[in-house]
Amino acid sequence: MTETTVKRPPTLAGACVYLGVLAAIIAIRAFTNVTTWNAENRADEFDRVLGALRDGGLNQAGAESSYKIFLTVIAVLGACAVVFAVYTARGDRASRIGLSATIGVAGTASFLGILGGGVFFAMAGALAVGFAGRLWTGEIRTYFRTLAGHAPPPPNVKPEPAPIPAAAIEPVTAHSDEPAYSYAPPATGYPAPHHGYQPHANARLPKAVTIAVWTTFVGSALVAFFSGLGLLSLGLLGDDYEQVMRDSPLSGNFFDGSGMTYDQLYRTSLTVFGICLALSIGGLLASTLVLVKKRSGEVFLFVMAAVTIIASLLFVPVGLPWTAAAIVSVVQLRKPEARAWFAAK
Repeated sequence: MTETTVKRPPTLAGACVYLGVLAAIIAIRAFTNVTTWNAENRADEFDRVLGALRDGGLNQAGAESSYKIFLTVIAVLGACAVVFAVYTARGDRASRIGLSATIGVAGTASFLGILGGGVFFAMAGALAVGFAGRLWTGEIRTYFRTLAGHAPPPPNVKPEPAPIPAAAIEPVTAHSDEPAYSYAPPATGYPAPHHGYQPHANARLPKAVTIAVWTTFVGSALVAFFSGLGLLSLGLLGDDYEQVMRDSPLSGNFFDGSGMTYDQLYRTSLTVFGICLALSIGGLLASTLVLVKKRSGEVFLFVMAAVTIIASLLFVPVGLPWTAAAIVSVVQLRKPEARAWFAAK
């Protein structure tokens, strides 16, 4: 069976675009770390990682060389993932495996903070791993199985309506010389057929709705994870929060510009994490509602996307990726195919 006989799922191209962009970001970050190692004093930035290598028996020079080799490998894997993403979008089965492996390693390294860069690159790594898993679920997996020679799933063909029995056609009195006829449903206990168009309850989500839903779901899941982790950390620290912040090498510069005391920062952090967690739960509920084919979730999903745009702008530059994701959701929800799907009852 050739590729031309198999319909490519629309979600495949979207997943490959996301993975290609994320892989490029990770590759550029790793390459920049290597090329600016001496100029930007990267050894001081990654002292914890280098310390772990020194504890393993390496000296300072050996630890730096080993780490730069690792960064170079990540950069190469990221570049390979970009190429694999292009060929995976075109339906190459081997490239899907290569993309999953390369972006899995590079994304995990970025998520764990091995490449540095703070929350943004941790989020990019998490998204990369998440979208890599997307390549092995649902209609994308069915598409590649069909390319491998497996029988395609049976088409969802609408059954032909049953013929109208002759006994159901009864003459009625008319004001003309010829009799007129009206249709009366047979006494079988079944309701009369409805000839207006109604989408099937299990109909596939339109492409625009799918993009909006999964963008909202993944973005909300990441916010829920980091917000929950932040609240848990603050709860565990408790009275030790001030001492931990004083010992942090980053806290000095932060407090010089914030003008807040440690107690004020603690309460502010609790409030921010709590608001973010509440918003992320709302996004998860809205996207899940639409995923289970509940068309009533349109307003909920749209409102959460609009609120996310406003809230994320308050946390620039960290919130910019969520601003972009929310804008994507809003644009997709306003497309004609999405509005027509939600309007059908």
